[in-house]
Amino acid sequence: MHHEAGADTAMADQQEPSETSFGAFRESFYYGEHADMQFKFLAKMTDADAARLIADVLAGVGEAFDTDDLGPLRERVRAAQQAAYVDDAEPQVEDAPFAPFTAEMRDARLLLVSAGGVFRADDDPMGPDGPTQQESLGLIKEFLRGAPTLSEIPVDTTDDQLTARHPGYDATTAQRDPGSVFPLAVLRELAGEGRISLAGTHYAFTGATSQTRLRRELAPAWAERFVAEEVDGCLLVAT
Repeated sequence: MHHEAGADTAMADQQEPSETSFGAFRESFYYGEHADMQFKFLAKMTDADAARLIADVLAGVGEAFDTDDLGPLRERVRAAQQAAYVDDAEPQVEDAPFAPFTAEMRDARLLLVSAGGVFRADDDPMGPDGPTQQESLGLIKEFLRGAPTLSEIPVDTTDDQLTARHPGYDATTAQRDPGSVFPLAVLRELAGEGRISLAGTHYAFTGATSQTRLRRELAPAWAERFVAEEVDGCLLVAT
């Protein structure tokens, strides 16, 4: 009996979760067990700032219980996201020419291209038996070796007609809100206000792919295709 009790204790010890530092917890929202597009920005924050934010968000949850109003809570998270991603440094691109955008925005014909793995739910680029989002997470090596497929998305496609799949991040948020990585609906609103003009077809692909093939072969061919469509500029959206 003494031996069995000892074995049971050892098994219980092995099953207890290991302690995790707060820093590791923050970073797990970027790529890790808590990966979440909404909160990946926690990885960019200091422990102190993240702790204050989490306390503030929890306070907002408590308020929402009382008021049934999620608006202030959403605004707190949105403001924190924006602050975390702001970078005052001027981007340096050494392997491509800088081409200033000189057209007036109200006269510009724009094209949306996203690397977020978005596609029309009725037009899966991997075929009718393509993997689910959960299955794709285990296929990251296959994706990285393969060539990306450019999905065509007509300008009038609504968010409820879109879905997403990507082996490099948790695309659950993108499935719930395609606009988080493919803001076509927002661009349509701007076009409706006369502030921009939109091409008839927009595109998306999975950014977790063979970067060499993408850079040397596909991207130049896609660029020629976009030029032929007579667009003035592309809005490129990463994840």
